[in-house]
Amino acid sequence: MRFLQWPLIAIGVSLMVVSLAGYVGSCYRNTFLMYLYMWAMFFIIDALIGFVIFGYAVTDKGSGRPVLNRAYLEYNLEDYSGWLERRVSDHGYWAQLKSYIRDSGICSKMGRTHNAVPESSNMFFT
Repeated sequence: MRFLQWPLIAIGVSLMVVSLAGYVGSCYRNTFLMYLYMWAMFFIIDALIGFVIFGYAVTDKGSGRPVLNRAYLEYNLEDYSGWLERRVSDHGYWAQLKSYIRDSGICSKMGRTHNAVPESSNMFFT
């Protein structure tokens, strides 16, 4: 998801810079850089924990339910948080997703045949 991509990239780059500062601080016995490293790592770890908590909060109730004659679980959009439900139900989101699926050709790759007979939907679901 694009809105989570840039914050995670920023955290990764800051992690690299802070680690470099810690490395330089340890090599040259610079206490200022070591303290900077310690406090910056504290805040970076807090940010990562915040992302994990955000992920759990958004998908908290989203557990699948077994469905008769299906080999997979059924997930309902209403089970998720309001934020995720609004995001997924947005028509622009699905238009973009539909174009990705169409361009990948995944639907044609999913069709299987058994003895030159196309797989039925019941066979696919089981």
